[in-house]
Amino acid sequence: MRRRDALKLATLLTDVTHPVARCLARTPKRVIIGGGGIAGLCCAYELMQRGHEVTVLEASGDTGGHVRTVREGLADGLYVDGGAQHFTKPGYDLYWGYVKEFNLTALRYPHLDRLLQWFDGRMFTEEQLRDPTILAGFGFNRREVSFLQQHEWWELPNLYFGPYMHSFRDEYQPFGIGLDGLDGLSVADLLKKDGASAAAIEWIGDSENSALHVVWKAAILRLRGVPLWPREVYRLKGGNQMLPDAFAEKLGDRVRKNCPVTAIRHDDTGARVTYRENGREKTLDADYLVCCMSAVMLRQIPVTPAWPELKQFAIYNMPYTVESRPIFQSRTKFWKRDGVSPSMDFHDRLFDSVWATGDDVPTERGLLIGTAQGSITAKQALSVFRRYYPGKSEDIEYGTVLDWSRDPWAMTCEAMNYHPGELRKFWPAAMEPVGRVHFAGAYCDNMSWGQEAATRSANRVARAIHEA
Repeated sequence: MRRRDALKLATLLTDVTHPVARCLARTPKRVIIGGGGIAGLCCAYELMQRGHEVTVLEASGDTGGHVRTVREGLADGLYVDGGAQHFTKPGYDLYWGYVKEFNLTALRYPHLDRLLQWFDGRMFTEEQLRDPTILAGFGFNRREVSFLQQHEWWELPNLYFGPYMHSFRDEYQPFGIGLDGLDGLSVADLLKKDGASAAAIEWIGDSENSALHVVWKAAILRLRGVPLWPREVYRLKGGNQMLPDAFAEKLGDRVRKNCPVTAIRHDDTGARVTYRENGREKTLDADYLVCCMSAVMLRQIPVTPAWPELKQFAIYNMPYTVESRPIFQSRTKFWKRDGVSPSMDFHDRLFDSVWATGDDVPTERGLLIGTAQGSITAKQALSVFRRYYPGKSEDIEYGTVLDWSRDPWAMTCEAMNYHPGELRKFWPAAMEPVGRVHFAGAYCDNMSWGQEAATRSANRVARAIHEA
C-alpha cells in the first residue's frame, strides 16, 4: 500500500466509530455490493444516503447473512436469534446509532446471569469459583487464587495480559509498540514465561494462537471500555434480524436476491462482476466493488487479476468457527420451578453452552438456545442437556437445530485467532482495499466481533468510497 493510501486509511480507522454528516456526493459513484449480510446492507445504506448508485447482489433468498431470527416451529409467538446473539454498551457504538435511527427497541439480555459451569463433570456456581479452597483444588497458584477471590473467573486473563495491554494506544495498530516479539509466542508460551500455573494455562492458554493477537484483542476491549467477557448485553425486541431487515427495507429494489457472484474482474477504473440470476449469467459494471461475503465464499470466486499475495493469504487462510444452534421449547419455564439457572456452560465438545431467551413473549412456555458443534442433531443435543441439567422438572416438548455448517452462503461465524507468527500476514491485509475493490464484514476489522465489526467495516468502506 502506498504511503498516501496508508495515511488515508489510518484517518478513516481513527474516526470510524464517530458518526459523520451524510453529505451528498458531488459526483455519484456506481457501487456493487457483493453480499447482503449486515455489513453489505449497512455499507449500501450509507452509500445510498450519500447519493451513490448501489446494487446489492445477495446469493441466497434472504438478506441478513449470519444475523437470523427463527420463528418457524415455535409456539405462542416465540422467536430466537439463531445467529448474532447480543450486543454491548459500550462497544457497539455505531450499532446503537442505527438502533436509534430505525426506532428499534433494545432489551437487556440476561443470558449470562448466574452462569453455571461444569468442569470435570462437576457443577460450579459463580460463588464457588471464588472460593479459595475450590480454586486451590483446581491447581491455581497462590497469586491466581488471590486474584480470583477479588474478580470474576473470566477475568483471569487480565492477571497476565494486563501488563502488556497498557502498551496499546491505537486499537488499530498492534505493531511497533515494543511487543512484536509476542507474535512469535503462543498464549501458552506467554503464560509459562510469566509464571502461570498449569491450571491457568489450561483455562486461558493454548499453543495454537498468537499471544500478540490475543493480548491485542483484550486491549481493544479495554480501550473501548468493555469487559473481557461482557455480562451486560442486549438484544433487539422482535429479534436481531430487525436491523438488517430495516436496512433492506430502505434499500428496496437495490437488493437483488438469489444472485450469487460467480466472477470478478477489476482494474484501475472499476470492476465488472459476473453473477447468476434465474439460471442465467449476467454482468454488471461499476466504479467500485465492495466484497461483503465471508472469506470462505470469496475464496471460491475467480478473480482477474488475482489478489495480491498477502490479500490472497488472508482470504484463503482466514480461520473461522462454524457452529450450530440447538433450540428447545418447553411446556413451562421448568428451571424456575427447580430453582436452577438456565445459563449453563457444559464445556462439552459436542454441546458447549445453553441459556434461556424469549422473556419478552407473554407465554408460560420456555425457550432455550445453545451453542454446539456443527452437524449435531436435536436428539444428540437434548441428550447432552439432560446429562448435565441438575433439576427434576425438565419438560421439553420440541427441539430443533439451526446448523450453520449446512448453510451454503452463511456458514461461518466469527474469525478466530491467528497462529503464532502470522499476525503480520493477516493484518492489515484482510481489510485493505485492492484498487477499486473494498472489503467489509466481520473478518475485516481489528476484532471479529459480529455485528459491531460488520458495521464498523461497512462505515469505513462507505466513507472511503465517498471521499475518493
